[in-house]
Amino acid sequence: MRNDRLINRRTFLGGVGAAAAGAMAPGFVPNALADKFPSKSVIGMMGFPPGGGLERSSRVFFPAWMKTLGATRPSKFTFLPGAGGLIGFNKWKRSPADGHYIHLIPLNYIAWYFELEKVKWPRSEVSYVGSFFTDPDILLVKKDAKWNTIDEFVKDSKKSKKPLTVGVSSPFSSTHTVTTVLREMTGANIKTVFFKGGSKSRNAVAGGHVDATMAPYWSALHVYGLVKAIGIFADKNPAPDLWQPVPVNQVLDVKIPTMLEPYSAQVVTDVKRKNPDHYKKLVDSYRAMMDSKELKQTAKKQKMTRFLKYLSPAECDKFIKDYLVLLKDFKPAMERDIKGM
Repeated sequence: MRNDRLINRRTFLGGVGAAAAGAMAPGFVPNALADKFPSKSVIGMMGFPPGGGLERSSRVFFPAWMKTLGATRPSKFTFLPGAGGLIGFNKWKRSPADGHYIHLIPLNYIAWYFELEKVKWPRSEVSYVGSFFTDPDILLVKKDAKWNTIDEFVKDSKKSKKPLTVGVSSPFSSTHTVTTVLREMTGANIKTVFFKGGSKSRNAVAGGHVDATMAPYWSALHVYGLVKAIGIFADKNPAPDLWQPVPVNQVLDVKIPTMLEPYSAQVVTDVKRKNPDHYKKLVDSYRAMMDSKELKQTAKKQKMTRFLKYLSPAECDKFIKDYLVLLKDFKPAMERDIKGM
């Protein structure tokens, strides 16, 4: 499979309809009135293989963003999988600081990279452009499983002689974090099973190879019809017509933190230092994209409308700081999971 893909491929999930660009954010300067940035193809860089929720969600927003950005050349995606996204993250850090190289990843992963000291450079070298949608984590079981709510699953695990198995996408992923939080705070007798990617972990529960899988809600819709969601780690279910997971804090006797995955775009901070006008244009056009007709139409086709939520660069940075506090409490338990693999 080719490593680079043109983002405007016709076969993308039924096709992306052409639409006019949306309203511009305050202070946004159209390309014709600014410099010639972008002057070449904008590349979305991902540290994961194609086919997962990250690629699928990126194909929803990237075409709309390129319109508000004023890009005239076809954009590309580059997939650099390995080491839980670290290979792609480190390669992106070495990319030219001209604003044409965009790193795409849920914010949770970035927090882990720095908490685990897996990178040799400071967190200040990552500058956020924004986040366009947030995916709450849910616990999935096979459609004919005996559990209908997460408290039933937890209670049953405590009675079981063998731990119930919960699949996650990879070590130190957001889904690993949520599974650890659930186990440590409730005393559930569960064992974490690691897969090489979110799609594989979700296919595993659909096929009955694990008792349950932790997953981001929208990203798991490819197994809709084969599984059911029995718990959501948020106060509200954004799409009750799809799955009906109970909010965990309504049925568990402990207060579980809200667990979300905001999908974010970043540039290396040298873009701000060396080309501040490029960075401003990226941020302003990203915000303008949220109001564009094209994004709204494409999101509706992909059942994503109710998950759309804009986070500014400052809000992205705050999410990372708050998440790092959570990680410090559960890092030792997650490290024990890794040693037991």
